[in-house]
Amino acid sequence: MDGYNQKYFRQNQEYFEYITHKIEAVTVYRNITNDRIIQILKELCTLENTENLFSELCFLLIESAEKNTFSGNLLKKYIINLFLTDENIFSLYCENNKEIKGSSVYNLALNDIEIMKELSVFKLDLLPIYSDCLSEILNYKPVNKGENEVISYIETLSSAEQITDAFIRYYHSSGCGNISLYKMFKYNPCEGIVGISSPDPITFDDLIGYKSQIEELINNTQAFLSGCPANSVLLVGARGTGKSSCVKALANKFFSSGLRLIEITKEQIVHLPSIFSILKNRGRCFIIFIDDLSFDEHEIQYKYMKSLLEGGSESKPENVLFYATSNRRHLVRENFSDRSGSNDDEIHKNDTFNEKLSLADRFGITITFPKPSADEYIKIVTALAKKNNININDDILKKEAMKWEMNQKGMSGRTAKQFINNLIWKNSQIQ
Repeated sequence: MDGYNQKYFRQNQEYFEYITHKIEAVTVYRNITNDRIIQILKELCTLENTENLFSELCFLLIESAEKNTFSGNLLKKYIINLFLTDENIFSLYCENNKEIKGSSVYNLALNDIEIMKELSVFKLDLLPIYSDCLSEILNYKPVNKGENEVISYIETLSSAEQITDAFIRYYHSSGCGNISLYKMFKYNPCEGIVGISSPDPITFDDLIGYKSQIEELINNTQAFLSGCPANSVLLVGARGTGKSSCVKALANKFFSSGLRLIEITKEQIVHLPSIFSILKNRGRCFIIFIDDLSFDEHEIQYKYMKSLLEGGSESKPENVLFYATSNRRHLVRENFSDRSGSNDDEIHKNDTFNEKLSLADRFGITITFPKPSADEYIKIVTALAKKNNININDDILKKEAMKWEMNQKGMSGRTAKQFINNLIWKNSQIQ
């Protein structure tokens, strides 16, 4: 430490030691001490390498600001958001609507949130830095406009008790940790449930046709969210008919009602006990989604999934349902020999045949998405053209749409969407 920094450190030693002590005193929100920005603040308190540390701090705050559309005092917003989105025993209790006030966990969380207040107004201007960045990160104007209303509201609160109460309301309504931030997730055996940062934004308004199928799917999901008995669902039909889109639209429609979607592959079915252990104590409802589910003769995962769907020793949590899509109604590949018995020495052939059908039977609801007729296909094309403000003669539109499907993959909602995308591109080239 050079002479200037030594003098500066002595003048502000008490404050910097105080901040270091506060960071070390965090208990319930202990996870936040692993955050790089918190570590930088602690390192800055030693006044060693301040220029490089401050530059890194600015870099990380700007990245966070553009991702989360933060403006104004970036450090304050970052610290509040860091605490607000932390997953810990306090936030999990609140997510599950436990009565927590008056408990030791509540009191300890209250102490941590008092520390959060101190950290959010960290006196960066006391640091011996020569950067022009300070004024920018304290009065930041993001490229991506928009404001997080929850963070902005918490900024206005003065006492730790008020902030803690706001946290409790947030955890109860939105969940905690990644569950509060993402609508859709994937599973990674090493990382667990991983949020999808850019999920499919599809909504039911984007889907044309299949009104009765969508209504049945929504009704079952609403029953699930309201705590009523609900069924796992198998969506069966031709490719491109919107089965997967319907499931993803549910996650977008019912996010604020507590629904989350977790997509897994059939190879990850063996990890379902681990997934169940993560989800069973969460205060949200989860759909485990398996897209394009089917099994060949040699694949035995279907036997394991069958036991999990109903009656297995490892019970499915009440806050979990399975939704799957498939082009096969019976999911497990059948051979003619399964029915005829040729080239097979098995005595009880009917038992084998019934076992292969039984997986699909374990889904309480099967919803069929048939391939659209020519008239239905044209209705989808016409509706999509109108939605995208494509002005073209109806006869020409119909003729071109039919020509397109003959050269592509047949009539379906996906084919209609691809045709409209092509029209939009052609129109942009003309303009």
